[in-house]
Amino acid sequence: MSKIDTQGMSGESTEGCTDNVYPLDENGNPIYPPFNPTPLPLITPLLRQELKDLINEVLDERERPKYTYRLDELQE
Repeated sequence: MSKIDTQGMSGESTEGCTDNVYPLDENGNPIYPPFNPTPLPLITPLLRQELKDLINEVLDERERPKYTYRLDELQE
């Protein structure tokens, strides 16, 4: 069975490179900058309102009984 060794795959370190250097806290752990992603709205406010109206309409129709018998009457 062959095995891939990934330990030596990274390139040589570059002298003076400070891309991944972060300040350290009192315990020696790196302090990373805060992650503030820009929100990406997937649906427009108009489509959101239309979907809410449709869902509420379907739920309103579900509440009205269509049949005059109950489920426990059918199980006898």
